[in-house]
This record gives sequence, structure tokens and C-alpha cells, in this order.
Amino acid sequence: MMKDLIRRVIKEEVKDKIVNQIDKIGLYQFMKMSKMSFAKIFSIAGMDFLTNKIMIQFIKDVVDKNGSFSVHDIGKDPIYYYKFGDGYREISYFGRKSVSVDVYNENNNLGNFHVMYESLDDDKLMEVFDLMIRAYDTFETLGNI
Repeated sequence: MMKDLIRRVIKEEVKDKIVNQIDKIGLYQFMKMSKMSFAKIFSIAGMDFLTNKIMIQFIKDVVDKNGSFSVHDIGKDPIYYYKFGDGYREISYFGRKSVSVDVYNENNNLGNFHVMYESLDDDKLMEVFDLMIRAYDTFETLGNI
């Protein structure tokens, strides 16, 4: 009983320290300095600390450190954005301030437009963030980070 209480208290203290550090220096820098994967951070701190602000800053940090890139550069599929009539839109490119949304109609690319990270809805932002976590891992493996 006492051991469980001590473990919970210690776990809560570690969680608080991690969250406070992420708030101070950002998730990207914390992962880089601590050598902790996002999965490890998540297992300790949960998801409550993960605000839109933290996710957007992480996305921008990954792009700033590695340059703009497409999903194809990291071996991933585009992120579905929107379907209309016989066409659809997908996110396939990431810039310093925005994503590029490609517009297709029956397999023809009709062009693209940009959406600021801050303007993405919560679900799309989470999908982009998830892809950036994978990109971070890919770039780290390649030695780009």
C-alpha cells in the first residue's frame, strides 16, 4: 500500500517535471535533449499537456530543422483533407508556416492552396502532428536532426 503511494507520487513528480520542461523549451528540444521518444513521453505524461500550441511549435521546429518536405520524402501517404463531388483534397507538403493542400478531380491535379497550421481543425492538426512525430523519427534515423 505504501509502496504504491510512493510510486504514484514519484510518477506524478516526474510527469510534472517533463511537462514543465516541455512548456519551457518545447517538445522538439525536449525530445532532442532527453533522447526520449514521443511514445516514452506519452507513457509518462499522457496527452493532457499536448496543446495545439505545443503541437504547432513542434511541427514548425521539425520543418525549420529539416527544411520543407513532402510526405513522399519520408515514405508516408498524404493526409486526407476533404472530399467534394468527384474530387478530393489532401495534405502532402509541409512548409515553415503552412501545409500545402493538393486538389484533385478524377486523378487530375487541379492545383493547391496553403493552410496555416494555426487554421487546421483539431483533427487535422493531430494528424499532421502524428506525421511529424514519424518524420522526426525518420530524420533522426537519417541523421538530419
